[in-house]
Amino acid sequence: MKKLSFWQATAIGLGNIVGAGIFVMAGSAIDAAGPAALLAFMITAALAVTVGLNSAELASKMPNVEGGIYSFARVTFGDTIGFLVGWFRLISYAISGAAVALGFSGYLISLGLPSVLHFSLAILLIVTLSLLEIKGIRLAARAEEVFVIVNMTGLVIFVGSVLIFAKSSTSAFVPLLPNGITGMMSAASIAFFAYSGFNTIATLTPDVEDGDRSVPRAIMFSLIVSAFLYELVVFSMLLALNWSNYGSISSPLSLALSSIQAPTYVSLAVAFSALTATLTVTLSLIIAGSRTAKQMGEDGLLPRAFGKGSWIPTVVVAGIMIGSLGLGNVGSIALVANFGVIFSYMLSGLEVIRARRTLPKGKFLSPGYPFTQLFSLALSLLMLLSLGFQSLIVGVATLATGLVVHLIQDELSARKSDPSGRRHAAIG
Repeated sequence: MKKLSFWQATAIGLGNIVGAGIFVMAGSAIDAAGPAALLAFMITAALAVTVGLNSAELASKMPNVEGGIYSFARVTFGDTIGFLVGWFRLISYAISGAAVALGFSGYLISLGLPSVLHFSLAILLIVTLSLLEIKGIRLAARAEEVFVIVNMTGLVIFVGSVLIFAKSSTSAFVPLLPNGITGMMSAASIAFFAYSGFNTIATLTPDVEDGDRSVPRAIMFSLIVSAFLYELVVFSMLLALNWSNYGSISSPLSLALSSIQAPTYVSLAVAFSALTATLTVTLSLIIAGSRTAKQMGEDGLLPRAFGKGSWIPTVVVAGIMIGSLGLGNVGSIALVANFGVIFSYMLSGLEVIRARRTLPKGKFLSPGYPFTQLFSLALSLLMLLSLGFQSLIVGVATLATGLVVHLIQDELSARKSDPSGRRHAAIG
């Protein structure tokens, strides 16, 4: 099978980054921080870049693994830590996919489809994209290349329209911190949902041409482009409408365009981009989730039936996504997903420090070592605490559940390798 090019890998990363996060969550971030949402997105971009540098170096050192952050954790810190990271990633991918699929159906309904189809459309999207992933990664990559162009074009149209039609006023950015530092950090935690997709590229390293060189470049390129675009979008949203009017609306860009009375064709173009964005992110999450599950199956941390070449991981990820649709609350889903994502990224700096001592030198080294890694660790911990009490409780419960699953799988694997029971007798 022909491997993916650098640009195709970048398109998959951008497709997952420039997607539902900015189209759906930007309003919530502005509501939490006010004009300081601009600073919040900068803080999140700083964390994403440092974690991206960590992931890029680890991908360069381990070009033949598919699990991304999961595989990096397992190789550097062993099976238990690796399983927990993989568990959080798998759950986060699937639950996030449910939220994004609901966003897709919500945008369709906003264009005139009956609201009774809300969940049915989300299910149909998940099933269709799962079949696309099973059909082949290159077909999915070709779809990503088209979708990401549409997504970015829609955001550029949005920014340009606001700059043309909005009445400029510096009062839109005063006061800068209406909800204080706490509000800004809360917004940064929300905004991380909009950046977290770059790890999808790392999961595809074995499928990328010259992966140990191309994947680090694709990670950094996609992060730089998305960070610049996000700042422009948030700036435009603040310029179009006072921050206090956004609330937790799920279509903040449409609200902004409505407030400046933008032409109908502009609103339709942005709505179409939102549809392709949510579609693209759902596809990327299915790809990343199934790849992580396959690698965990190959490593024996999930049943072997999940291993490479199997369609079972894709079906399981799709099943969890469909089951998670019943949660219904997109905001709560995003917080739960963010806990798992930030937890797994928090360890990436420590993984690089350990890998420098235990693994061969790769073709990419993170600059600023070890300060870059320590910065990513400290900022990740701060962001994790900023998610709020409810998210922390759910995150700890997910962690405990993962430990139970790991112990059961470990016990089953031990019995298969030692059916006579001598291992247990020796331990006793």
